[in-house]
Amino acid sequence: MKKCISLLLALTLCLSMTGMSLAEEGKIFEGHSLVLTGWGDSAEQAATQAIVDKFEEDTGCEVNYMCITEEYDTKITAMIAAGETIDLAAMESGSIAYKLAAEGHFEPLDAYVEESGIDLENAIGAANYYDDEGNLISYSGNIELMTMFYSKDVFDEAGMAYPPSDPDEAWTWEEFVDVAKKLTLDANGLTPYDEGFDPENIVRYGVNMGFWWPIWGSFILSNGGEIVDADGNFVMNSAESVDALQKLADLALVEHCMPTPTAREGMPGSDVALLTGAYAMVIDGQWLALTMADSGVNFGMGALPKMGEEVVSVTTCGMNCIMANSTEKEAAWALNLYLQDPGKEITMFANGNRMPTDYKWLTEPEYLEQWAGEGNPARPEGYDGIIKMLMNNSVPPFTGTIVNFSDMIDIVNKEVDEVIYGNKTAQEGMDSAAEQIQTAGIELSIRGAN
Repeated sequence: MKKCISLLLALTLCLSMTGMSLAEEGKIFEGHSLVLTGWGDSAEQAATQAIVDKFEEDTGCEVNYMCITEEYDTKITAMIAAGETIDLAAMESGSIAYKLAAEGHFEPLDAYVEESGIDLENAIGAANYYDDEGNLISYSGNIELMTMFYSKDVFDEAGMAYPPSDPDEAWTWEEFVDVAKKLTLDANGLTPYDEGFDPENIVRYGVNMGFWWPIWGSFILSNGGEIVDADGNFVMNSAESVDALQKLADLALVEHCMPTPTAREGMPGSDVALLTGAYAMVIDGQWLALTMADSGVNFGMGALPKMGEEVVSVTTCGMNCIMANSTEKEAAWALNLYLQDPGKEITMFANGNRMPTDYKWLTEPEYLEQWAGEGNPARPEGYDGIIKMLMNNSVPPFTGTIVNFSDMIDIVNKEVDEVIYGNKTAQEGMDSAAEQIQTAGIELSIRGAN
């Protein structure tokens, strides 16, 4: 069987490298069929279907692509329990994926990578996921990171310099807060620096950001803190971590340059808020570039500010897993390679939705031009700084590195909410989280640390 896999994968890799269609050499999976599951909006679904169509044409393999837009985890779990066929499945690393991995539902992919001649050193490693035994269970060619979006119109109106895109020139936290406050205006045109400023009647906020683990995690790490240490201790209640979390909450509670959670409920989406000038800056995942470009926002992208010595951006990446009970593992692997290769279908990279992981696509001009070239509205001037941040300042998703992350984060999220609503200090909230994690008996560790 391994010899058979080697031949098929070698042929697939060879044809991929030469640009030759599999159809020219015979449809190697003629008569085979696959079930692919995933999620996404209509644009992502259409782009995925385009890749599937090309795969079917090249290989002769029939693919039943199921895009599940609601309650994905629940439906996938039910399908697995019922013994329904799934060959290749997108998985959310922060919820059910590692529980399914522990139950043995995923095929290890190390041999497939080796036989395909893929050198993992030639790509951003944060996009790949490993189980508790160190087996590769998801190989990906795309990734996301946290970044800053800003309205050029707002900055131009205020006569202020745009945020730096190069992470080596990133704002300090103090510089960032200063700019955010200067760009915040109440109904009388006053900023938080002005006497008489009305924090209950703000018409433009300097910044907005979502409070979820990749964002607050980026700033905690930049500040020298950690989530879980090398010994498996929950340490978000350490001085550095608490300081970072409190500074984030204080953007709304003290500095008045970011909407409170209550005020945010009445605000439009980030793209509309930037377009109309309700926000000057937004910190979010880089996939937001797709929405910004589609909405016609005159936007730029900048490096995250740094709380400590350097910028840190936590990455996120979906998982593509071959199911262990699939009878079409070789075809599923070949399809996965199609889904991860910008050379097969560039749409989701060029439209702002994704970033490639292969260094070739991140550094070589002939490849960069295809997805991040000049004139692409989703890739504004200075985007090379965002690519640099990915290559030099990013870290893997916590979902793949922290064992029992999904159990831990449920507790942490509730306490973070208490902090950003001003009901608790960051110290009180994280001390409470630490106590609850210990009481619940949640055993934490860093995957692959030993």
